[in-house]
Amino acid sequence: FALDTLLAGPLAPRIDATRIVAAGHSYGANTTLLAAGAKLERQGLSVDFRDPRIKAAIVLSAPPFYGESDPAGILAHVTVPTLHVTATEDVIRIPGYYSDAQDRVNVFEATGSRAKALAVFEGGSHSIFTDRAGTGGALLNPQVKAATQALSTAFLASVFQGDSSALRQMGQRFAALLARFSPP
Repeated sequence: FALDTLLAGPLAPRIDATRIVAAGHSYGANTTLLAAGAKLERQGLSVDFRDPRIKAAIVLSAPPFYGESDPAGILAHVTVPTLHVTATEDVIRIPGYYSDAQDRVNVFEATGSRAKALAVFEGGSHSIFTDRAGTGGALLNPQVKAATQALSTAFLASVFQGDSSALRQMGQRFAALLARFSPP
């Protein structure tokens, strides 16, 4: 609905409908994965929200799908290029639910795309990618946000221009901030 509305609205002439990228943080990342092809089963029916206009996905701090025990069964259907970004202290603690940073890595590993990249920043928190200025620390927070912006730009150049050289160099460029980097 949102994409239909946007492509039919006053901004439509400024949008290249052949280069649509979905992005989201936390449960927004789960929504992004659903739009990119993840499939769930509910009450014996397949739930499929894939939008074929989505050509790539940027997934920030994606938790596993709540109540699901087979991430590969859900995420194998995501075949568009994906960039997954998280941090070593990306922990979700809410009453009745706990999810650690390894869960974000498991989501990356379960995703079916052959063109997927993972960046795991050292430190940080689940909220480091939000507009909160101090999550992860006053020094680390802006560095991680700038690095995530650079990673995203390099990822998009890789997807839409076929030039993955900048993306492959991100591990070296941000080595001081990264605990792990897996380029496509």
